[in-house]
Amino acid sequence: MHKKRLISEFEMAKSLELSAAELYAKIASDADIQEQNVKTAFKTLAQDEHRHAEIVQEIIDLIEKTL
Repeated sequence: MHKKRLISEFEMAKSLELSAAELYAKIASDADIQEQNVKTAFKTLAQDEHRHAEIVQEIIDLIEKTL
């Protein structure tokens, strides 16, 4: 696969991870949700998605440096 295409695909994946993180953070802070365990779960998911985005960025950096 061509370097530019790989980077493009991983940039899209990173964007999806960040979009999911944003959604999960909104759910975690929603005043209409009273259950603390639900809020905590979505806060954790948001943090996980941010970490996934960081990993995808590491992959992008690796592709840029080595291909």
